[in-house]
Order: sequence, then C-alpha cells, then structure tokens
Amino acid sequence: MPDIKRSLIKSPSIFGYGSEAANSSLDVLASQAVLTEATRQVDIIHTSFAGVTAIVVMLLGAVALPIFGYAPVKAAIPLAVIILASIVGVGYLYYVNYRVHQHVSQQARLTEVLVNSLGQGFLSFDSDGLCGQVYSQACIELLETMPAGKSIEEVLHIPQEQHNDFKDWMEILFLPNHALGFEDVIKFMPQLFVHSKGRRINLVYRPIRMRSGALFQVVVIATDQTEEYEAQERVKQQQNFAEMICRIFRERNQFRATLAHIREFLDAAEAPDIKRNEAAPLLRSLHTLKAAVKHFHLAVLGDIVHKLEMDLRSDKINSDAMFVEVLHEGSKKIAVALADVKNEVRDLVGQDYERRGNMHEVEESAIHAFAREMQAHNVDPEVIHRFLATIAAVSVHDCFRTFERELHDLADLMGKQVKPIRYTGTNPRILTQPIQHFLFSLTHICRNIVDHGIEPPITRMARGKDPAGQVSVHAEITTDDRRNEWLHLIVSDDGNGIDPSRIRTRLASIDPEGSWRHEDDQTIIQRIFNWGVSTSDTVTDISGHGVGMEAVEREVTLLGGTIQVQSELYKGTRFDIRVPYILDLAKPGAMPVSTAKIRPAGGLRPV
Repeated sequence: MPDIKRSLIKSPSIFGYGSEAANSSLDVLASQAVLTEATRQVDIIHTSFAGVTAIVVMLLGAVALPIFGYAPVKAAIPLAVIILASIVGVGYLYYVNYRVHQHVSQQARLTEVLVNSLGQGFLSFDSDGLCGQVYSQACIELLETMPAGKSIEEVLHIPQEQHNDFKDWMEILFLPNHALGFEDVIKFMPQLFVHSKGRRINLVYRPIRMRSGALFQVVVIATDQTEEYEAQERVKQQQNFAEMICRIFRERNQFRATLAHIREFLDAAEAPDIKRNEAAPLLRSLHTLKAAVKHFHLAVLGDIVHKLEMDLRSDKINSDAMFVEVLHEGSKKIAVALADVKNEVRDLVGQDYERRGNMHEVEESAIHAFAREMQAHNVDPEVIHRFLATIAAVSVHDCFRTFERELHDLADLMGKQVKPIRYTGTNPRILTQPIQHFLFSLTHICRNIVDHGIEPPITRMARGKDPAGQVSVHAEITTDDRRNEWLHLIVSDDGNGIDPSRIRTRLASIDPEGSWRHEDDQTIIQRIFNWGVSTSDTVTDISGHGVGMEAVEREVTLLGGTIQVQSELYKGTRFDIRVPYILDLAKPGAMPVSTAKIRPAGGLRPV
C-alpha cells in the first residue's frame, strides 16, 4: 500500500487526464453561482458590527477631545444629539441583529427538521478519521451509534483485520495530489453498513472542499434500502418462479426423473444403521441432486440440499449418531420443500398435466414393458427392434438438450460466454432408460467445463482465443473385435485445460506417500475421477467438491464402460466415454435400472 500511495502522488490520473482539475473548476463555479441565505445574513452581521464600531469610535472621540487640545462638548444640544444618535443607532443595530438571529435560528430548525425527515443518516469526518459534532438523528437508528467525536472506523464497523487498508485509503483520499479522483478512491470505502438487524444500509460519500480545492471533510450519507432490496428480491423470485415453470413444461421427463431421484435419496436416508464412513452413495446422490434442482430453478430446495451436503461434510460431525441426526433433520426439510414444489406445480398446470390435447406422454417403463410382452408372445425380434428404435429410442442430440441449456445458464451465472454445442458423428438413437443414471451424471462434466475449463472472455482474448468458448459432442456407434457394439461419446472444450501440477498439489495433501508420486502427467490427470480430488481452490455451488467426476466415472463403470480424459494446458480438455450400446431386450443391460434403492458404492475409494 505505501508503494501505491507513492505512485499516486503527483502522477496523471489513470482514469483520464485532468479529472481533478475539472472537479476543482466545477467546485469554483458552484461556489460563485450559489450565494446562500446564510451567507447574506452573515454579511448583514458584519455590517452591523461595522456600524457599532463607528458609533463607539464617535463617542470615544467626543470624550477624548480635551486630550488633543480641543474644547470638550459642553453644550447640551450637541451632547443630546450625540447620545440620541448613539442610542438610536445601537438600538437599530440590535434590532437588525435580533432579526438576523431569529431568522438564522428558524433556518437552522427548518434544516434540522428537513434533514431528519429524510430518514437518512448524515455525518462527516476529517483527515484524522474523526467524526464531527453535527449529525442527523437517523444515524442513531441506521448506524446504531452517536457518531460525534468517534473514529469513522468505529462508526462504520470496519473489521479489525481491515483497519490498516482502510487507513491507507483514507490517507490517499486526503492527499493534496494523487492520481485518483475522489469518486475513484471512495470505491474502496465500505458501500454497505453491516446492521445488527439485517437491514440493508447503503453508504454514499460526498466531498467538502475549501476554496483552494483541497479536500476538507467527507460527508457520509447512510440510506436504508431494505425495502427496495426486498422488492428487488421479490421480483427475482417471481422471475425465478416463472423460469421454473417454463423449464418444467419444456423438460417434463427430466423433471419427473429429478423428483424420482429425490425420493430415492429420501428412502435411502431412512435406511437403518447408516455409517458415516460408508455414506459415499448418499453424498454422491446429494451432490448430483443439487445440480438437478438448481437446473429447474428450485431455489429453496436447492439451498436446503446444498446446506445438508455441507453439514454432512463438516468436521464437526465426529460420530455416526451425529451424522444420522443431521441427515434425518435435513431429509425432513427436503421432504417438506419437495411437497411445496409439487403443490405449486399441481396448482399451476393441473392434476392431469401429463395430458395436453391430442398428445399423451407414455413412460419409458411402459414402453419397455410392452416390448417385453411382445417378446413373451414370440413376436418377430425384428419387429420388437424396430418398435424400440422408433418409439422408445431418442437421438443422442436430444439427450444433450438439458446439458446444453445448463451449460449456457452456468456460463451466464459466471460471466462467461459459450457458443452453441457443436455436434459431430452419426447422432445414433439410444434407449435412455438403461443408461438413465449415466445421463443424469453428465451434469458434473457440464459444470466442470464451465467452472474449470472455459476461461473468462478477457482471459481468452489475451490468449488469442474467441471470447466465447466452444463445447463439442461427438457421438457414434463402434464395434470391437468381439462384435460388441459401443456408444462412443467425446465431450470436449477449448478452454483452460487441466494442470497436472495442481492435481499433484491436491494429492500431496490427501495422500503424501501415494503411488501417484511416480506417475506421468497423462496418468495423473486421470486422478480427477478419484473421490475428493478437485483442481478448485474453493468450494462453490457449481463445483469444487472433488465428487462430481467420481460420480460420472462410477456410472460409466456400472454400465461396463470406460471413461478417460485427455487435456492440454491452455488448449482444452476432452472426455472420451464408451458405454455398451443397448437397443435389444435380449441384452442384460437392457433391463430397466431399479430406482427403489441407491446403488452401493463400496465405501470411499483411496487416492
């Protein structure tokens, strides 16, 4: 900070040359244009003092005439005139000053009433950070203190660890010559006051300058914007609710799948004898649910799920009993929030929201059941195959609609730009029910691409890239040497890539003596599929838990497939996924995956 202060003294403004001079010119013009009533009254007082002084000098001169060799005033008439003129003059001047005093008092009372009626807190502080004796009554309510004579750090509740930085900016503010203008420096001052009752108090700063242009004091204006903020939040909630309904209408199948997964979790949370060190499936499911509910703008439910996940991962939980207690309490809140969501949807779209006009949605399970019934009646296998391919199967591109929409939503949330997904390959039709959980887990790849992969626009331009990132999806059916068919998916981006050194740093904190110490970079980056490994330094609502990619890898493995990641630093990342291609009821994998229980995870996997 001292280096910054030295660089700011007598240097041209980085926000535009001559900004300080322009401000001073405006202040001078304002002072010349505005002659307030108070200034005129002060001029009258000065004139009155001059008149009193003249009278006193006249009387003293008449008394002192003999001292200078002149005859004293002995005639009664001249003496009476002098005395009468003095009395009249003093009386008139006293009357004028009384009127001035009365007027100024009235103006002061009126100003006090007006200032207090605004409901804003007004106070001022000098270069030493001490508040002046003049402040508005609202300061007591809004700033919760009487600021007179106190330091501005104490009045604004500046945290102790920020005192030094605050004083440095204060010193810069009152420097006679510095590169930053007043408006630039106050951006580093507190803009909100932390109120004990949760009220939103906005802070605005205004300068008081001397005629020379030097900053004399700073006025702080505190305004209660709680109602405006709450109104804005209500508008956001209404917009969020409208977006939720629209998204449910557009993606009803995905919404029903989300509700089913929530019920899965609630059932699993009620299982007896839950052990903390065996709860990986629950935590994995909870992390996946958080992404799903936020995709449908279920804000309240999403916050409850996020809080429960963080509570279950807290170091404060040191026993199985405490873990179960927190889990059950959180599950109850999720169940209540889920019931509210279902009621909102039912009221808005009706009891039979699955039927609209001549269209009727048939569950995938019913289609599969009908296909199996045809199979039981020895219907031609080619007919069954064509039935599934035409009625039950959907194109891969359709499966990625939710993925693409979430990709753009997250990019907007993080201030990044993403182009429409570029599709390549053959766009095969697939049965989604056998790979339902795998498709559900792709949300984690989406979130990792936005959070870790795609850079902010300014960073991409500095690296010579297009400001908007490009995500590509390649899909095709391949056949191996044993004539087994595979659905081959490649999801790639042209973003930041994966830095192996960051993974090694994370692994060093988890398993300092692990076998990873002897692995090459390509092998190391495969470790992102291990539990608890994340390249993010912070935990956010989007990613940073080291759980999401492990969930994807697990779903691929359960299907008998493989997933690998290739990455080049600052060039991009690609996820190469192969899962069995199922479009035949005779194949074991074609049987619908049970949604009654969460599949076992086999405990935590070591790094």
